[in-house]
Amino acid sequence: MDQNVQFAQFERIVQLMEWQRYQEAIREAESYLRDYPEDADGYGILSKIYYLADDYEKAMNWSMEALKIDPENALGWEVRAGTLYVQEKWKEALAAVEEAMAIYPEEGYFYLVAGNIYNQKGKHAKAKEMFQTLLSLEPHEALYLANYSYTVSLLGEKEISREAEQQALENNPNDPEVFMYVAWAADQRGDYESALRYMENAVRLDPGRPQFRTEYLLILQKQFKVYRFFLAPAKILAGIKPIYALLIWFIAWFVFKPLVVVFLVLYIAAHWITKMIVNLKVFGKLFVKA
Repeated sequence: MDQNVQFAQFERIVQLMEWQRYQEAIREAESYLRDYPEDADGYGILSKIYYLADDYEKAMNWSMEALKIDPENALGWEVRAGTLYVQEKWKEALAAVEEAMAIYPEEGYFYLVAGNIYNQKGKHAKAKEMFQTLLSLEPHEALYLANYSYTVSLLGEKEISREAEQQALENNPNDPEVFMYVAWAADQRGDYESALRYMENAVRLDPGRPQFRTEYLLILQKQFKVYRFFLAPAKILAGIKPIYALLIWFIAWFVFKPLVVVFLVLYIAAHWITKMIVNLKVFGKLFVKA
């Protein structure tokens, strides 16, 4: 078939995917693969559509088909790494990312995923390295700057976090995901008013995304000083190695058991009281289904 026809057909799939018309995009991709069964990008784009539609099993399946035909297929690696990440399979995701980075050392997406994995594992210094490499490749990308701002805030580098946050918002003031990350950064720095304002913007720009609504409600809770007081120990423990955090917890339990019990009871009470106040303020009722 004519290459122009093939290109136009592929572009049609991409356009439908970008319009979030996933079922139509899937049908077009399946038709494309019937015409071009040896094209790895066809399997790759189908895997990405399923990934964006949150069908991770099929996304993984088709990404593997793409990589069978072409072990260096960029779409295949992107979807494989992203799918393992959202499934919280950190070890497998990191292995996939490292293999992909060896093939595409200048592809920013893989450093982004790697940085987020290291943050999830509590290895914030390693995450910082990933984002610094990422920003050396694409210094003006707002989402990367926002991730960097959040990461250095976890390391207590408040001024660097603020600078990266402002640069991210200047470079793209209309990306809801950027607002979510700078909200997390502001929250980590103790700037709860800014965190709330940023999450309000994220929800305004993309009101249908559950994660934004959940984070917004959580930051609303943190406007209450009593709730922040009971969160403080967990925040401190999150900043140290898990083995040390566990050791501190066991020591506190055995030495100060009555106080720990009282603290936990008060924490649970503070959590639910502030949660109900937020629910009443936002939804007009005390209890809301997740």
